[in-house]
Amino acid sequence: MTTGVGVIGATGLQGGELLRLLRDHPEFALRHVSRSADGPAVPIGDVHPHLGDGPWDGLPLGPADVRAAARDCAVVFLATPPEVSAALAPALLAEGVAVVVDLSPAFRLSRPAAHRRWYPRVPRAEPVPAVYGLPELHRAALPGARLIAVPGCLATAAILALLPLHGLLARLGLRLASITVDGKAGSTGAGASGGSAHALRAGTVAPYAPSGHRHAAEITEALTGQGLTTTDGGLRLGMSVFGVDLVRGVSVAVHASVDRPRASRRGIAVAEHYAEFYRAERFVRVREWRRGPVPLPDPKATTGSNHCDVAAFHDLEADRLVLVAALDNLVKGGAGQALQACNARFGLPEDLGLTAAPLYPA
Repeated sequence: MTTGVGVIGATGLQGGELLRLLRDHPEFALRHVSRSADGPAVPIGDVHPHLGDGPWDGLPLGPADVRAAARDCAVVFLATPPEVSAALAPALLAEGVAVVVDLSPAFRLSRPAAHRRWYPRVPRAEPVPAVYGLPELHRAALPGARLIAVPGCLATAAILALLPLHGLLARLGLRLASITVDGKAGSTGAGASGGSAHALRAGTVAPYAPSGHRHAAEITEALTGQGLTTTDGGLRLGMSVFGVDLVRGVSVAVHASVDRPRASRRGIAVAEHYAEFYRAERFVRVREWRRGPVPLPDPKATTGSNHCDVAAFHDLEADRLVLVAALDNLVKGGAGQALQACNARFGLPEDLGLTAAPLYPA
């Protein structure tokens, strides 16, 4: 028997990607689609021209209806703005929906004080504790979860780049001084708004968040939970993000400065450590930098897939590790990760509905 699922916020880019991925899922049957705001009901193909037919035929895309969604669905995906998700999630859970999977940042930060600092315009109730939906990090916590907070795209890339670091530093006796995340994001990261218009984004490398990017809080919370700290006892982590001339895709270069005895000048075999750490992960590929037609990781080699590509290097002269990750922000950075986490929630294979190979060239 299939599980009924719904998508609220289906008019946006992430909502459309959820519909595309759910189209042929063998265990999840689409029972409800709606927009996050008021408006007349229209066929889905009028909003997403590539989705003119499918299991949503006969499901009018109208305003969100919490009771209808709860009646027809065990799972509801929210591809809605954070202030909308903050209101809808507790309402859906109160109506009896088994699982809410939220793609917004409304529930990503577990500490209320941190949430108020980074999202002061998103007041939220605390319906149930949210599980941070990065399966590679919190796989054991997903079964039985009622509220899953899907990580941000840049946060996903940075966390997967950094996750093996704690064990590597401990093994080598190194101390971490600071972390700087340098992110590059394609225009779909801005959503279906005027800020993503091609005329504004084409040919640019625009520093839209040179400091204070809110994903830094997400990354810090996730990594401190794994025991990663810097020499000051906390986690010194800065982040800068640039908008680049891509449609899909994000890339991060993480610069981790390490303190080591000056007498020790041997390079660190970080690539081997990363390959071993991620050997069993279905969606994380440790790439060889100069093998193939283009240096990797590159978002272009992940387009349309749920893969995150990573590579790790030691810059001996500067006493830093350079950790690079790339992914498709609409799939592994959003809708695909939401589906992967939901699969894990129900004890299904995590790659169910997510086995498509990347498009290349794209």
